[in-house]
Amino acid sequence: MRFTAEVGAAGRGGHAVVVPAGVTTALGSKKAAVLAVVGGVEHRTRLASHAGRTYLGLPAALLNRLGVRDGDVVEVELSLAEEPATAPEPDVPEPAELTALLTADAAARTAWSGLSPEQQQEYHRWLAGAEDPAVRGTRLDRLAHRLRTVR
Repeated sequence: MRFTAEVGAAGRGGHAVVVPAGVTTALGSKKAAVLAVVGGVEHRTRLASHAGRTYLGLPAALLNRLGVRDGDVVEVELSLAEEPATAPEPDVPEPAELTALLTADAAARTAWSGLSPEQQQEYHRWLAGAEDPAVRGTRLDRLAHRLRTVR
């Protein structure tokens, strides 16, 4: 599906074009994975939706390559793209601080056992991802509070 659109600022220094409603409808989703050909250059991305409009984000490198700036009109061709297969994230061992919490706090331990293995792994990643001990402690306190207030 082809259309022309004006490049506009999209906040935080980014740029985008508004995707016409008919194109969005034909693609079947406001957040579809697409192959965009802009000015003859391919760009794989996912559409974004905000305030009732659908947008195609345009990275600065693409705009620079095309010599395009805010306010310029570009020709866009969109087609659905296959989603790339993503490798599963490796399991993260249970952080020692979490093990200590679950050993000492029966209510937290009970709530923890009610979480799916995927949810537990997300919390492992979240805790282990904090390298600063103060941040890690804050995250552990937040998790403990969440576990104690599970109904």
